[in-house]
Amino acid sequence: MQTYFSASPSAGLEKNKEIALSFLRSVQRTGIDSLIDYLLNSDYFSAPASTKYHNNFPGGLCLHSLKVMNMFSEENKLWEKSIPQESVIICGLLHDLCKIGAYRKTSNGYESVKGEKGHAYLSILRIKKYIELTLTEDDLIRFHMGLHGLYVYKEYYAFPMYQAILRTPKVQLFAALDQADSKRKMK
Repeated sequence: MQTYFSASPSAGLEKNKEIALSFLRSVQRTGIDSLIDYLLNSDYFSAPASTKYHNNFPGGLCLHSLKVMNMFSEENKLWEKSIPQESVIICGLLHDLCKIGAYRKTSNGYESVKGEKGHAYLSILRIKKYIELTLTEDDLIRFHMGLHGLYVYKEYYAFPMYQAILRTPKVQLFAALDQADSKRKMK
């Protein structure tokens, strides 16, 4: 399976779509084909990842998701108790499904479309319409905003996040990788 994807905003939109689909098609879970159809009929592959912060260009959401998945996959291999690669793919590629339909192109870039609230919670709801998540996957996606989700977005309370970290220490790692990618400069 090809793991290379373009870090260039414009050069790799179609290639990144192919790679993301290839990874998703490797997931052996009931409902994955319907989830893929949902993604294909949405703006997942062409949407930005944000309005003005990170990956705010066409295809930025898919590129960000691929980069987070790739970094998480590499880090996961180093842990004594790694999680299944299928979970890495699901969490990496789907943690920001809440951003589908969330942005509109304007003459000044992108603006948010007021929609449903709840960043990670909305992603989980959208995923669960099609596939079941393990507790670990739910924890990783639910708390992928880390302290930012706790204090800025007020999406959850500290104690449930603490419990998730006790169950799955990789919750902190996944949040750190997501944030790291959102702060990196594009070449």
